Amino acid sequence: MNRRPNATPVVRLLLSLLLVATATIAATNPARLASAAGSVKHIDISRPGPLGPVTVIGDSVLLGAGLNSPTLPDQLAARGWGPIRFRAAGSASSGMFNVPNEFRSSYWIDLWQSQGWDPKHVIVNVGVNDSGLCNASVACAYNSIMHLVDAIGPGHEIWWPTIVKTNAAQHISFNTALRQVGAERADFHIWDWYTEYVTGGYRSGDEIHLDPAGYRRRSELIAINFTETFTRARFTGDNAALPTPTAAASSFVTMPPQRVADTRVSGERLTGGSRLTLEFGDAIPDNTTAVALYVTAARPSAQGYLSAGPCDAAPSGATVNFGAALPRGAPTITAVGSSGTVCVFASVDTDVVVDLQGAFVADGSGTRLTPLATPRRLHDTRETGRLWTIPIQVTPGVDAVAVNLGATRAGAIGFVSASSCAEPAMAANVNFAPGPAVSASAIVPVDADGTFCVTVSAPVDVVVDLTAEFTTDGALAYVPVAPTRTLDTRFGVGGWLPSLGPGQKIDIGAAPPWAAAVTGTLAVIRPSATAFLTGDGCVGTASTAAVNAAGGTIVANSLTSAVFGGRLCITASARSHVVFDTNGWWVAASA
Repeated sequence: MNRRPNATPVVRLLLSLLLVATATIAATNPARLASAAGSVKHIDISRPGPLGPVTVIGDSVLLGAGLNSPTLPDQLAARGWGPIRFRAAGSASSGMFNVPNEFRSSYWIDLWQSQGWDPKHVIVNVGVNDSGLCNASVACAYNSIMHLVDAIGPGHEIWWPTIVKTNAAQHISFNTALRQVGAERADFHIWDWYTEYVTGGYRSGDEIHLDPAGYRRRSELIAINFTETFTRARFTGDNAALPTPTAAASSFVTMPPQRVADTRVSGERLTGGSRLTLEFGDAIPDNTTAVALYVTAARPSAQGYLSAGPCDAAPSGATVNFGAALPRGAPTITAVGSSGTVCVFASVDTDVVVDLQGAFVADGSGTRLTPLATPRRLHDTRETGRLWTIPIQVTPGVDAVAVNLGATRAGAIGFVSASSCAEPAMAANVNFAPGPAVSASAIVPVDADGTFCVTVSAPVDVVVDLTAEFTTDGALAYVPVAPTRTLDTRFGVGGWLPSLGPGQKIDIGAAPPWAAAVTGTLAVIRPSATAFLTGDGCVGTASTAAVNAAGGTIVANSLTSAVFGGRLCITASARSHVVFDTNGWWVAASA
């Protein structure tokens, strides 16, 4: 229904039209058409994105998001949305009131739908003018919101921020009405802009509009929150094809960690696109089928990655992801090539350090794996207090354990080393620095009394989680394969698109149905915030993190997890792309 406002709100409306700044920005890209006339800003981005199209419509509060670069459409497109149609007009309202069509949002929604533009997702940023026209009436504000909701129609997802206004009664009434609509409708999503504005230190001359820096920050937050609200990976394709085993099922030979390569010492620093050949010689048995390694990038020239695998296979995926300057390492279990070698490929110039942690042999002379259904926490110095060397007790009679080592609240750059207490080795298992938590898995020899030791080189809290045990009568033997990508949500590998949403759990075909466990490299790709991934066999939910990463970074870690029917479940704590490379699987020892 249309309601004619009284004279005073109309005067306010006309005055606000005159106060809105004007701008003209020329299009610089054929795929991005931008125009501004008076107090109206229209931007079309025609490029499709994996998250789909979006309508963005609003008033003078939104106008600044289209006039200050990077604009809100730019921010949305960068996160995978598109095509995008953006329209902001000074003094625009929902459309319930009798004002010119130029400023009635419902008029533009009706027009665009009649022209065939009707995306499922709609961002609405109006309310400052409606709240004045409604004169602080919650019922009127509710009707004005629903007028636009009804124009958008069923089958849509609407995202709408609360408003900020000098007149407290008006913004309180409108925000109350927004929350009432949100409580009634599952397709109506509210962002609390009022609280963000009050607590965020924004600069505003009228407690409505922002300075350019404030608008840029607001646009980024809108794009993040909108994407967080609606991004959920969907299974749209097929499971990835699994590779052919490179050797028969093998058992694990425990050995003290030993350094097998350090280009800082040898002077053979890798250049981008080159690779280092690891020849193990007498360090491993003659019948070795795979090796457990810790691979570190030292003094890298730029952000990049290392990939470890058989020399007679092309590099597949990343074993270690790193930024510039700081060292970063990660564990891996990889098949050896036909000549018994492993190659490490570098994407950028960097030194490489490799520590050998164990070998797998096909004659059954080693130990076998018994995985835990879910990881079990063995130690947490946040509860017990910090020590330079921490003895960890496990089951007596165990030859080795597979653990995940987490380092958090670091006071300086350093590393964590896990080894036999009787034969300590200071090879790194986790490299850390002040900032977000990091983690890495390791296979660690256990002394006869059922202990192993964790040592730190700098002040840090350490969390140790047990994932599996190795014994001579263990249940499972390892089947090595050339590292093969079985999940990449960026490109639909493994059937899932697009990125995982916060708290979303997906399952992938990471191993054949008869496998009892899988080993591979799990990576989190540029999460929207500090995040962690868990991996488990889809029975219950893992309570411990397999990978930790700061927002916007790329971090990988080796994961060994029980699977059922070959299915591995992965959960992300924040929106992120996820990659998993299968390096091998575990089968009953007699298989």
